[in-house]
Amino acid sequence: MTSVQPAKPKSNGDIISGTGTYKDGLIAPKADDRYMTEDVTQTKGREFEDFFLKRELLMGIFEKGFEKPSPVQEEAIPIILQNRNVLARAKNGTGKTAAYIIPSLEKIDTNLKHIQGKLVVFAVPCHCIEEFCFYCIV
Repeated sequence: MTSVQPAKPKSNGDIISGTGTYKDGLIAPKADDRYMTEDVTQTKGREFEDFFLKRELLMGIFEKGFEKPSPVQEEAIPIILQNRNVLARAKNGTGKTAAYIIPSLEKIDTNLKHIQGKLVVFAVPCHCIEEFCFYCIV
């Protein structure tokens, strides 16, 4: 019988401390050293904390390696948090999925023990992206 090995966290192993924020006690994610184009670097300088998200959600965002919101996230997240509709178009890899998943997760009340009536419609161009979005949410 083969055993399944638990996934190791992708990090440099440093535990963060002394910041006085939600990041204390978390494992620092591995630095993103990929080349970044203007599509993801030309931001307004906002932080995810600026959107007043739940502490648990901020912790998850940080642990997944998100450092700062991308331009599409800076524009879409505040609008979606106001229950307004958004149609976003941006290049691959610019953070569109997180731009609508983050505010959708923010609106979930984890104290309720039933399926919540928030309607979120995701329009995706193909089945492989549909599966990716499903696994990001679940």
